[in-house]
Amino acid sequence: MRFITTLNNQKCMEWKLNATQGILVSLLYEANAWAKEVIIEDEVYYFVSRNLVISELPMFFDKPDTVYREFKKLSEKGIIKYKKHGKMDLVRLTEKGKEWNFLKSENNSEKNPSFEENSEKNPSKFGKKSENNSEKNPSFEENSEKNPSKFGKKSENNSEKNPTNKDNNIYYKDTNNKDNNIYSAVINYLNEKTNRTGREKYNSNSKEIRKYIKARQNEGYTLEDFKQVIDNMTVAWIGTEWEQYLRPRTLFSNKFEDYLRWKNNRNTSKNTANSNDFIVTEESLAETFGRYK
Repeated sequence: MRFITTLNNQKCMEWKLNATQGILVSLLYEANAWAKEVIIEDEVYYFVSRNLVISELPMFFDKPDTVYREFKKLSEKGIIKYKKHGKMDLVRLTEKGKEWNFLKSENNSEKNPSFEENSEKNPSKFGKKSENNSEKNPSFEENSEKNPSKFGKKSENNSEKNPTNKDNNIYYKDTNNKDNNIYSAVINYLNEKTNRTGREKYNSNSKEIRKYIKARQNEGYTLEDFKQVIDNMTVAWIGTEWEQYLRPRTLFSNKFEDYLRWKNNRNTSKNTANSNDFIVTEESLAETFGRYK
């Protein structure tokens, strides 16, 4: 278990949730800090695998089907929006769900327990204040390694890392980095691998470039898949006449699956005509991506 979850009793009573549903909402509330983003119809969802829920909440879940049923119940209660996309369970909080950490005070005003003045009401985040106003917080620095959703995972030398967890296919976001998204991650990697500098660099904010990345992402491809395609085709094309095609509209086109599964045949020169099998024509691009415009 990597994340700390707390039960908001007030919201559970207000929304008529049982303990199982409440603790699941608590986990999903932090999904934007650790889960992989998937954009569908211009809405951001987060891939939350059922097995991950079981591993994080073993006292409440032991079967994937149980997780699925609770996803559906939370959706029916208007707390989350749930979509099944291929083999992925996608979740996003509704406006109601975003109020999970807002508590009503006695005068019925809404307060966010993340503010310092309410820290005594939320010891899991700020620790309980002693009478002499000193703060005790057992869930803070010394336990930050156990809570990557708030603090990031620390390495042995105490430096912070922000990895992709290959076992669970979770993309860990650094919420302090405004450029941390799949677009910048992919394009920065492409610029690096193709040695582009200055004005030669591709811009991750380009709507045209994002269109191709988003199309592949909607098909279920991950950040690691994009990096593998870039790795494969730089090996195949750098130093050949096909190097000019190391560009987003070619690499992330309808040939993406072919590029992803490409294997280097060491007995074949890179300059052979076989490389042409990987090239995407302007006509095929127009036909394939016309629907994304």
